[in-house]
Amino acid sequence: MKKLIMLISILALGVSVQAARKTPSTQRRYISPDEVHVTVSPASRQKADALYESVRKAYSQGRLSADGVVDKALYHKVWNDELAARCLQLVAEKNNRAKAELGYLYTFYKTRYKFPGKTSEGVRLLEESAKSGNKTASDYLGIYYSNQKDYDKAWRYFKAAGPDNIPFALTVMGEMCEKGQGVKKDYAKAREYFRRASELGDAHGASDYGMALQRKWYGDVDMPDAFFWTYVSGDLGCDAARSHLQLPLRGERFGDDKNTASVRNAFTLGDAWNDLKGHPLKDEPIYQQGYKGSLIYRQIAAERGDEWSLFFLGSMSYNDEFLNHSGDFISKCYEPVIAGGHLPKPALALVYERMADLYRRGDGVKANSAKADSYTRKAAELGSLAAYKIVEKIPD
Repeated sequence: MKKLIMLISILALGVSVQAARKTPSTQRRYISPDEVHVTVSPASRQKADALYESVRKAYSQGRLSADGVVDKALYHKVWNDELAARCLQLVAEKNNRAKAELGYLYTFYKTRYKFPGKTSEGVRLLEESAKSGNKTASDYLGIYYSNQKDYDKAWRYFKAAGPDNIPFALTVMGEMCEKGQGVKKDYAKAREYFRRASELGDAHGASDYGMALQRKWYGDVDMPDAFFWTYVSGDLGCDAARSHLQLPLRGERFGDDKNTASVRNAFTLGDAWNDLKGHPLKDEPIYQQGYKGSLIYRQIAAERGDEWSLFFLGSMSYNDEFLNHSGDFISKCYEPVIAGGHLPKPALALVYERMADLYRRGDGVKANSAKADSYTRKAAELGSLAAYKIVEKIPD
């Protein structure tokens, strides 16, 4: 009976392929990172100072332990890397977790430009933390040396970290296996690393896994799963994955402004090529062979309680992409995910954030401001930037 109800719900929603709405080629142009970069206002800087001061006082008065400071820093990192670094600096010389996280901010290619001249110090902090047994620090060093193209050293650090790798480290390891960097080229092993990264919620890993599932040299081709993981990747914030499905970019919402500009430029080239050759989404193999099969398979899996499948169906409806928006259907998909609680933090953060939105607006559920506030706080704790800004009252 449940299976029938879910199937009827999906049919009632209606299948609506909503690819990105394209503008005429004459209106397209390249876009610079500055055009999408969100400038930090004086009010935002004052808010960051106030949040730092609250952490500093709590630590100095003994109300926060060193690990508590690290937890607060990681919480604030979702909004402001510099604020996170200031908090970590309070305890970095006496706490291995703080050393690892501060070292990562100083060395990671997406954040180190904010801390000029700190790369060497970052490597020192990571090495000290790794020598003390911090596996996360070893993974961070692997990511750093991979970006530096010292692949042999990167692989040694990844292996030293052991099997409990952070999701993005698994993605980088997969890409190294894929290209034969620091290790023998092995497409099957690369695909396995991408799979593990995907299931742990790494957006880029899910994108790589979706691409690997479309190519026979990685193993058996599985177009329904390729579509599924590509869509999940885009929902978790990878604009490149959304571009593969010709969906609107969402990089600004996830704070990745430079990536947004990069992918918009790729769209400019890609759209021009598609206009010339005539290659719309409905002609893509991932749509022809993946979309419908994925929808049917995931509907059946959702009836069995598979939380990733419930997330997938609920997200398509929430975003009004491929399934029409229905608050009732979204809540029926998302509430079991919240009850189960087994999905990784990035996915759970979105579920809590979106359910809070439904309860705030009374969309498909009875309006409940208290529940909306509770879900928003949970989403913020799990890493939702949108929820964090609401909870912390971050000024625009």
